Amino acid sequence: MKTKTVPKTTWDLLAIPAFLRRKKRRGRPPKLEPTLSNGLDPDKHIEWDRIKQKKLGTRYDIVLNDEAPRIGSGLRTVYVKEGRKWAVMTSREGDPEDKESRVIKKRFPLKVWHLMKASHERYLKRNDPVEVAKRRSRRRYRKPHKENQDV
Repeated sequence: MKTKTVPKTTWDLLAIPAFLRRKKRRGRPPKLEPTLSNGLDPDKHIEWDRIKQKKLGTRYDIVLNDEAPRIGSGLRTVYVKEGRKWAVMTSREGDPEDKESRVIKKRFPLKVWHLMKASHERYLKRNDPVEVAKRRSRRRYRKPHKENQDV
């Protein structure tokens, strides 16, 4: 009767066969050490923001409706460079030095851009946390109408 040979360690059982192993590639970039929740160094983000503002214009966190559908709707971070007649809105994701990062541009007449900016200022004022709290407290402690009072 033949007896089965038992491996010396469990490591031998878990070893991956050579034909299943990935071959090492040359030129693969090393992974970045994550230091923030999004995985990059805070100094790098400050540097990127400076580069983006130099290349693309002033940064705005603006609420868009359907003015720039390619950029999207809702609260967006965009960069706007204002000229004499036109304002160019740019949405850029990722590293500004990377040529493959996604860039979306939309050109607006300057009058339209100023209307959008004024609308956004009204939105910020309307949704200011202090002002919202004041409005809610006024509603809560408002005197009831005479017709609704039970006597």
